[in-house]
Order: sequence, then structure tokens, then C-alpha cells
Amino acid sequence: MRKLYLAVTTLVLAATSASATGRVNPSDARRVQSAREQLVPFMEKELGPKARLVHLYGHGANTLAGVVAETPSEATGHLPLMAILGWNERTGATRVVDREFKYLEARAVGPHVALLEANGDLRLREANGRERLLAQRVGGDLYPTLKGDALLATLTRTGNEPHETAIGIVDLTGRVKELADAPGLDAMPTLSPDGKTVVFVSGRTSVASFFRTTVDGAEAVQLTNKGMNAWLLSQGEPADFVPPPVSNYSMEWVGNDVLRYNAGGGEFWKLNVRTGEAFADVGGDK
Repeated sequence: MRKLYLAVTTLVLAATSASATGRVNPSDARRVQSAREQLVPFMEKELGPKARLVHLYGHGANTLAGVVAETPSEATGHLPLMAILGWNERTGATRVVDREFKYLEARAVGPHVALLEANGDLRLREANGRERLLAQRVGGDLYPTLKGDALLATLTRTGNEPHETAIGIVDLTGRVKELADAPGLDAMPTLSPDGKTVVFVSGRTSVASFFRTTVDGAEAVQLTNKGMNAWLLSQGEPADFVPPPVSNYSMEWVGNDVLRYNAGGGEFWKLNVRTGEAFADVGGDK
């Protein structure tokens, strides 16, 4: 699992714009500040003064927060495991979902919570408190459907399979369906609000690029960085290069056709998932 995480991180970093300038959209700055003000005092009280907030998953009333036991050391290369908190952005209410530091990722799925363990087991904690195994060999990048009846995810492969990862959808009965698979890494899936279009990042061309498919697994269509390869990028960043997101939980949809995402380095972009047109989003509340 750590190998997959590092590989996906490398894929993103290798294709991220070197021209990021630290610009931050005002709405994102306000959200981060609000999270710190409301979550940090509660987190330190419940999990100790060394606990550190590292991730926010989702938006609105069912936001989850990932917390590590202490500031991770970059020198170790180990992926820190998290405890999970719940946060209602609208009311400021906070709660402990699980105080054990053993999760790679978490997402609210309707009234339930999906929890990904370090061994790739995806577990569902139901609203009544019962917990059950949902799927195995899940790499992460959990993204719930708007209906709360399934999750998109990156699926891992065994050493005997030619492709490193695939994009799949896991329903709440535990059924897993592959939607996209190609040589190299496929990761970071997200789903349009109408529940029809799946957008993900793939390194199948050697450059991290956006691709589009459907919940039925239609043939993937490349949206960005067409005709580019790793050698071309090594010679300098083309003017029409579109950076990938830092993660799928840093994406949000603006309607069914436009995806807004964090490209790292303070840069936010918008992508039209029909035309492939993309541009930096540096002003306004959205």
C-alpha cells in the first residue's frame, strides 16, 4: 500500500506545474481557517496536544477530518495512519468517529462512514454502529456517489497482474466493478453530480492527465495533455500543459460538466470534462 501511495505521489509531482505561485482562492483560504479554528481545539482535547490535522474529506455537514498522532517525519518515507473526526462545516459541530490511528483514508457515504485500513481493507461503519468488510485490495481515493449508495476508488493489483492500479466502483453490498484499467497508474476518480460521468487521472501516456469514462465503464477518453510525454516535459513545460490535482478529495464539481480542483502550490484550476478546456481559477468565491 505504501508503494502505491508513493507511486501516485510521484506521478503527480512529476507532472505538477513548476510555475505555481502560492495564489489561493479566497473561499478555500476561508475554509481552511474555519477548519483550524473549530477542529484543532477539539482535536487536541480528544487526541492529545501532538495530534495534527492533515486532511479534510468531503464538504458540508458530513465532512471528515484525518488526524495523525504527531507531525510526520518526511525522512522515514512511511505513510502515517490517521484517527478520524467528523465536522459539520455549517454548524461547527465536531465528533470523534474513531480515535485509533489506523486509517489511510475515510469518507462519509450517506449516513455511513467508509474507513480504509493500511492493508487495503475497506470497511463500512453503518449509522447504527455496526461495521463490516466492504472490499479488499483498495488503494484509496475514495469518492462517494451523491446518492450515498457506492464509492469510487483506486483498486490495487497483485504482482502477477500487468497493470498497477485500476478505477473501480464499490457498492454498499460489497460488489466491485472495474471502470477503467490500462498500463501504469490510474487513480483519483471523481463522479459528476448527475452520477453519470467518471473523471480520473492516469499516467498511461507517461504524463499525468485527466481521462473521462462513465459509471458503466465506457472506453476512456483523454481530456488533457494530449500528445505530450515525459520526454517532452523534461525539455520544458508546454504552454498548454494542464497540471493534475493533488488528490481527488481536493476536487469539487461546478455543475455536471465543470470540475474545480487544487493543483498544488496554491493553484486552483477548472476543467470542462466535455471539451477538455482547462484554465487557472484565481479569483472569486468559486
